[in-house]
Amino acid sequence: MAHEEPAAPAPRSAPDQILEAIERQRETSRASPTEQERVPYLGFFLDSEVYGLPLEQLREVARLTRLRRVPGAPAGVAGLVNLRGEIICALDVRTILGLAARAAADSAIFVALRGFGEPLGLVVDSIADIYAIDPGQIESPPATWPAERAACFVGTVRVPEGLMGLLDLERLVKI
Repeated sequence: MAHEEPAAPAPRSAPDQILEAIERQRETSRASPTEQERVPYLGFFLDSEVYGLPLEQLREVARLTRLRRVPGAPAGVAGLVNLRGEIICALDVRTILGLAARAAADSAIFVALRGFGEPLGLVVDSIADIYAIDPGQIESPPATWPAERAACFVGTVRVPEGLMGLLDLERLVKI
């Protein structure tokens, strides 16, 4: 008697493969809804403190090579930066938040922002990381922060580097 091999499964059609892939994606989406709800933030340092801004408002990060001071500008304006031919107003986050001034010899990073009527950017010490923040984990700023400083934040959240203050850029740029 001859030994019969089991028949190979019939090849699936391309539409069937696509439908299966869509169903697998749906199952993955249902399995990890918290990943989808997380909001990406760019973390940066001012001294040893970490702060964050929504990644959707980030345009670009560049090393600050030259900052042109503007006589008579408000204290929160560090100066003007020429970023590939575009003149951008650089805000001094340290001054706005009431932190100590940076040592002049230290190198700085320029964080160009998007979503504002005028070109704006922030002068920061260094970049920490990009964090996926669960909105449910955001807490109020510490009660020990002065009210004028706390007004610049939507809240705080724990990250590996410590407590990260989440900036409210709309409020920060108005100060």
